[in-house]
Amino acid sequence: MQYFRIIKLLPLLLLWVQIAVAQNFPSKNYTAANELPNNTVRSLFIDNKDVLWIGTENGLVKKENDIFTNFFVEDGLALNSCWAIAEDKKYRLWFGSYGEGISIYNGTEFKVISEQDGLVNNEITKLYSYRNSMLVGTSDGVSIIDVNTLKISSLKPATSTTLFRVQDFLEYQNELFVITYNSGVFKIVTENEQKKLIKVNNHKYNYSILKNNDSIYSSNKGFYTKGKISEYLSNSPNPKIKVGESIIWDYVKTKDNKIFAAAWGIYDSNGGIYEIINHKMVSRASDFSVSSNQIISLAYSKKFDKLFVGTKDSGYYEIKLNNKIKFHSLPEHRILGFAKTDSTTAILSNKDLILSKEIKELTISVSQFKEWQENYIRTTRIPLPKHQDDFYELDYNIRAEAINFYDIKVSANKFWLNTNIGIFAITPAGDLAKYLPLHSEEINFTTKGDLIETNPYGGLRIFNDLDKLENTYYNPADSNTPTMVVNSFQQASKTYLISIFSGLYSWENNKFKSFFKENIWSEKKLKHITSIENDLAVSNEFGDVFIINDEDTFQLLRKIPRAKILGNSISFLKGHNRALIIGTEKGITIYKNNKFIFLDEEQGLQQPLLSATIFDDNLFVGSDNGYYSIDLKSVNTLRSLIDEIWLKEVLINNRKFNFKEKNQKEQIVLSYNENTILLKFSTNAHPYPHKLTYQYRLTEQEDWSPPSSKPEIFLPFLPTKDYNITVRVLDRSTGLSYTQSLIKLAIQPPFWKTWWFMFLIFAIISMMVYTLYKIQIRQNKNFEEQKGMIQKRLEETKMEALLAQMNPHFIFNAMNSIQSYIVDRDIDNATSFLGDFAKLIRLNLDHCTKQCILLVEEIEYLKLYMRVENTRFNNKIHVNIAVDSKIDVYDVEIPTMLLQTFVENVFIHAFPPSISEPTLKVSFKLLPDKTLECKIKDNGIGISKISDNKLHVSKGIILVKERLSLLGYDTDTAVKINSKQNSGTIVTLQLKPNDY
Repeated sequence: MQYFRIIKLLPLLLLWVQIAVAQNFPSKNYTAANELPNNTVRSLFIDNKDVLWIGTENGLVKKENDIFTNFFVEDGLALNSCWAIAEDKKYRLWFGSYGEGISIYNGTEFKVISEQDGLVNNEITKLYSYRNSMLVGTSDGVSIIDVNTLKISSLKPATSTTLFRVQDFLEYQNELFVITYNSGVFKIVTENEQKKLIKVNNHKYNYSILKNNDSIYSSNKGFYTKGKISEYLSNSPNPKIKVGESIIWDYVKTKDNKIFAAAWGIYDSNGGIYEIINHKMVSRASDFSVSSNQIISLAYSKKFDKLFVGTKDSGYYEIKLNNKIKFHSLPEHRILGFAKTDSTTAILSNKDLILSKEIKELTISVSQFKEWQENYIRTTRIPLPKHQDDFYELDYNIRAEAINFYDIKVSANKFWLNTNIGIFAITPAGDLAKYLPLHSEEINFTTKGDLIETNPYGGLRIFNDLDKLENTYYNPADSNTPTMVVNSFQQASKTYLISIFSGLYSWENNKFKSFFKENIWSEKKLKHITSIENDLAVSNEFGDVFIINDEDTFQLLRKIPRAKILGNSISFLKGHNRALIIGTEKGITIYKNNKFIFLDEEQGLQQPLLSATIFDDNLFVGSDNGYYSIDLKSVNTLRSLIDEIWLKEVLINNRKFNFKEKNQKEQIVLSYNENTILLKFSTNAHPYPHKLTYQYRLTEQEDWSPPSSKPEIFLPFLPTKDYNITVRVLDRSTGLSYTQSLIKLAIQPPFWKTWWFMFLIFAIISMMVYTLYKIQIRQNKNFEEQKGMIQKRLEETKMEALLAQMNPHFIFNAMNSIQSYIVDRDIDNATSFLGDFAKLIRLNLDHCTKQCILLVEEIEYLKLYMRVENTRFNNKIHVNIAVDSKIDVYDVEIPTMLLQTFVENVFIHAFPPSISEPTLKVSFKLLPDKTLECKIKDNGIGISKISDNKLHVSKGIILVKERLSLLGYDTDTAVKINSKQNSGTIVTLQLKPNDY
């Protein structure tokens, strides 16, 4: 058939055939227009942390995770021109300038070494790290620098008459060789502890070399040779076959053993980036999108399989050699869809349909589709459909170049294409199986295979006989009839239709069901639908995605909010195993197990993303001028790419802080006014640094900060506290995160808020309060003492008055007794009584000025008093005084004349004449608690009710109780009177030691 084009292709994963003419590798060009200080890139180097160093003609550049840092002479660089870069065993970077020597960078500052320090020449052409030395190749000799001591030894051949320009160094069989441009090859030897150069051969015009196992690639004027290293180092190197037409200035070898060459022909245009394949130079300029033909430097990252290409005129390029996303070029084709039958795959573009089966490709052009339509119109006997019920009417005059393809689907092992000139069914062999003069932007099939034709406003038709165009019409007036259908999907026994205005519909059991109208699901503005195993994924117009299950009963399993999906408008949804692939205007989000992986232009995915399908484990995405293929297995099984975070710079109050003097794990202590802090940090090298966002928290108890794209933390006016600042890196390229403690800080409070200052203030205040308290106590004590002295004196005065009040009573009773004796003319008794009375008066006068007297004095006083009183009773009263042997009468004191009143009452009231043997007993006993118990016991008449009143109103007893009260006694416990009529009276006084 003339409309088919058959070509040979390579198979892709058994079922998929690569259709593209060539695969384009994702690349990016950096120039002086954006990140670089100059477009001439003389040297490129990857250090131990996979950081890229770029040496230009006007400055040095460090590229770390897409952050560019420039260094110039004013930063300590020897010269802005940088021709060579190397790293020593101590991980210091060495930069060779062409004119001012070497700059050694330790991470913070540069040290310059030049001819003044012993360098053989200031024009550095090559640096090579060798054991504990750095080999320095110059325009006129070699210098060897000890990396530990920086001691320099310089070498030049003794008989050299030409310029000794070093191009490279070579290690072979534990020997070191120097490759020069025009002076030949030399070996470095040690004789008598002195190093010297020994010429090996006269091999000239050496621009660069590459050691590959036991072979060597050697670049010369306009060609390169490959041979054994042993032959290359022989006295007369055997000329090899000359390959290429340009000068190779640099080589790199990848982990896949691919060899790339940087070429620049100087005076011709034969340069560019090449791959050496089977001893041939194959240009990769087009594949890598490298437009410059002046390539002079290369570098390769083994970790990320990335090639760096430096040019003389266009900056440098980064090329991802083994990217997960591959672009297959189909120039001038806009890829609209993919489909697959049992044996054939199809790509639908704006220009044609491409069918691939095994190693054959069949292309059906738009002209063929137009021809098929015209043949049908000429030969059909069925009346052509007219515009009715708001269905689209076909314009049969549309030319082939104006054909619009809407979509491609597979049903009954055929490809179905709906276009603006009708619906076509194509067999896997490329034949026309059926043409339908119908115009619909969205078609699908029932589980029986009947065609469903949708129309935005005119209802819907299901064709049960396509040959006769017999159909069943579903009126839009019916609430279950789908309208404004924009997408559809068939799963199990159901066909689902998505409406932009009225939500989800399904066709099941020969009828339509509206989920919205039947109150099953209220979501209305839907746009895309796909399956995830037994579930369905549905997106709405606003970018949210819903996971639902409709096997038995409808269930809304989860909602993926648009905030989790990068992009505002969803262009397609596809399911793969348990993963959901979401295409937007910003890229592709892969959602699986609550993990989000994002792919965009950083991984080589360029907009627009027009269509998508999944064959086996590969996602194919249509775009302009070709399509992308993505290995979903490798994308979903990515390991974490971040395993380290380190602090790069600390600024405190906008001043740089030399934190490297401290262990990063130790706490940094700052004063209260050093509390505005900027922390700049970095992660280990990442292939997609723009996929990284950063969060931090100050303590484990705090929430994470909002994500930021900048690897820095600004903390203004931190309050006094201890901080353990932790950083979490979110990697959207893997969906994983990494968390690490960054730094520990302690903001000290001002001295007036410190514990010791607070304690000092508290102590001072406490001391002042205590001092004031003591002063007040002392004043109160003095006042109380004065008050007590006054009170005491008042009491003493009152007591003296009380005692003085008792004396007339004694005198009155005694005078009556004396009078009685005188009347009875009893001179002897009167004289004896008067003597005792005089002695009693003397004791009374002596005791009345004392509050307390010794017990022995009290007993003596009582004996004398009772003798005086008993004399009045003719000594008929038996008197007895008993003292406990435990009592020391010369040591115990009692209140003065305390007992006399109660003894007096006994003599006055207790013994009327009726008492035959009156007895009075006074006893003193020491109780266990050291209380002195005094008892006055008589066998008198006791206290009658009448005499009770007299006793209680006795002036003597009242005065005694008043005295005891003044002395601080509790009279209720100190004085107890127990009396029964005709049974005598017992008066008990208890005086505690502290009382007397």
